[in-house]
Amino acid sequence: MFETDRTDILISALRDYLRDAAHSDEVKQEIAEAFYDDDITFEELKDLVGHEEAANFRLLKEQLTDKFVDEVAEELADS
Repeated sequence: MFETDRTDILISALRDYLRDAAHSDEVKQEIAEAFYDDDITFEELKDLVGHEEAANFRLLKEQLTDKFVDEVAEELADS
């Protein structure tokens, strides 16, 4: 009868909803936190907020690593 099962339809609808909701700053923050906590992948992040925003979140995540924070703390202590 149908080539697509209900699960696929629900997943597609949820992705569409989240993509639309991702324009809200509050929702974007929740999505970013999920990415920072490794609950979602970069590809999933990109699907939700778009490539440019996802790239910004990925850069920020890299900057928030312990090594980076330690380096900045040392630079601040030396100045």
